[in-house]
Amino acid sequence: MNTTANAADAYRDARERLDERLNKLNHFVRIHTEGQFKDKKNWGFVGDLNHVVEILDEAIEFLGGAREENS
Repeated sequence: MNTTANAADAYRDARERLDERLNKLNHFVRIHTEGQFKDKKNWGFVGDLNHVVEILDEAIEFLGGAREENS
């Protein structure tokens, strides 16, 4: 990052990195779904996604949103 960048430029850069992470997350969720499709009786896949939901709920709360119950 350019040390002379202003807050707006730094925010844009951070937002681009966030968007890249979200796209990557969607990619890996699709791969994970393929694994679950091949092993439908494995409850571990459910636990994996529930853990990711918990992490995302924390991020949502951090940014000012409300945690959703059992969704």
